[in-house]
Amino acid sequence: MFAFIDESGHTGKYISDTSQPNFFTLGLISKYNPDILLKNDLLLLNNRIGVKELHGAELGHKIESISYEIYNMLKKISPGFFLAEVDKKYLAYAKLYDTIFDNVENIGVRHHTYQIRPFRMLLLYKFIKLVPLDIAYNFYENCLFAKNEDEAINVLKMTCQNILDLIDDSLDSRSQQLISDPLIWAKNNPRNITTYNTRKIDRWQHLPNVVTFLPMINMFSRHAKSMNSKVNKIIHDEQNQMKKIFIEIHKVVSNKSSPNKWDLRENGYYHIGNIKESTFEMKESINSPGLQLVDICLYLICHKETILNNYHDNSDSANLLMYIITNGSAFDFTLNGFIRKTNELLKKIMEAPLTNEKLLKGQEIINELEDKWRENFLKASAEQARIGDNKY
Repeated sequence: MFAFIDESGHTGKYISDTSQPNFFTLGLISKYNPDILLKNDLLLLNNRIGVKELHGAELGHKIESISYEIYNMLKKISPGFFLAEVDKKYLAYAKLYDTIFDNVENIGVRHHTYQIRPFRMLLLYKFIKLVPLDIAYNFYENCLFAKNEDEAINVLKMTCQNILDLIDDSLDSRSQQLISDPLIWAKNNPRNITTYNTRKIDRWQHLPNVVTFLPMINMFSRHAKSMNSKVNKIIHDEQNQMKKIFIEIHKVVSNKSSPNKWDLRENGYYHIGNIKESTFEMKESINSPGLQLVDICLYLICHKETILNNYHDNSDSANLLMYIITNGSAFDFTLNGFIRKTNELLKKIMEAPLTNEKLLKGQEIINELEDKWRENFLKASAEQARIGDNKY
């Protein structure tokens, strides 16, 4: 099978750019290669409308006049579509939380609030309600992408203090404790927290492009498996900045000795078995009918509300859009998606039939976890003090 990927909403590390609040990646996959099968069709279309290549942003409302032809082209290759959406607000919060509340690096974190998904979701939910967006944006842009380690540490310490200043009685006492302890530890032991990477390629792992790449690979592999097939080639729209990291990731997942599944524990798993031994290429869209088709489809998705709300003026575009949606699925990394899932989890917890016996057992488990955390915390604090004393 042949897969094609295009992106929209790229702002680099400056995710606070309000003109592009979301980042989208769209993948198209088919057992037919549109770069061969649809080459003449697309050439005739481009010649007719007087362009060298199709670009949704350049065509705008003119897409309506070619949507029916695009639809017929797509029908020839029977593609599957996969959308990955990143809300940059949620990305900033998630990266801030993931950096500070990693219990492996931060001794102030209770193990279960990071390692057990329901606890992690509920605490992150409260954390997001507490922390203003500008603090999360500043941490993401100026700590994770700092010019050097000292600069990253200064931003980390300032961020921790700014959040500590916000903690008050609007939070319940236990939440205050679970949030403030990690912040205090990170502020006092900033070099124990990984914030700065010397290699630029490692700093780029925080970009929305990378957040969507593995989920897209996973969706391609699952689709190929459902079709009893394998992915032969993945073609990504040319992008010099991300080329090296995409090639590096693909090299790992396509290695025939890699496991077929990457276990994400309670978050499921990434399926990569049907990506094995595939090739990866970044290509200029002018040389790829497949990439041009993905570009048009992605433009329609990004303007979904406008198109569907004005159906009578965009009937062909709307029908093409519905074809894409009907034959696709999505990876959602948005704040609204997270809030919806957390509320569903909370509703499930609140409606669960809990007996006094179960409540007491739960309290017993939490008390045991708390005792273990306190023991480890005191040991680690003593060790940090010893190391500090030995420096002088």
